[in-house]
Amino acid sequence: MTGDHDAPSSNSGRADKSRQKLPAAPPALPSDPERRERSDAARYAGVGLQFAITILVCLWLGNWLDRKFGTSKFVFLAVFLGAGAAFYSMYRQLMGNLERDEEAKRARKSAAAASSPDESRGRDTGGSV
Repeated sequence: MTGDHDAPSSNSGRADKSRQKLPAAPPALPSDPERRERSDAARYAGVGLQFAITILVCLWLGNWLDRKFGTSKFVFLAVFLGAGAAFYSMYRQLMGNLERDEEAKRARKSAAAASSPDESRGRDTGGSV
């Protein structure tokens, strides 16, 4: 329309050809293994964050108790108790995650084993009937 013959017009085929050269769009949703890896990373990051927050809250609580009673022993007691509670909580969460992962792996194995004999029965073995 402007006289520029390189600019594609709506009725020319050049616009369609340039669109065909574009790379295919990536899939909108991540695949199942990618999703599982992301959820594992988020789960473990949450465990670490909970660990740090537990210790910091206990440190703050011990410091507050020390200021309230004029002592200096509550901060140490609170930090050690908080660290112990944080380690115990982290251990329980990680062991629970490990048990869930192992159970899922066993379920996948049993599902694969159950479907494998059915497929071999349905196949033609090459013999004549």
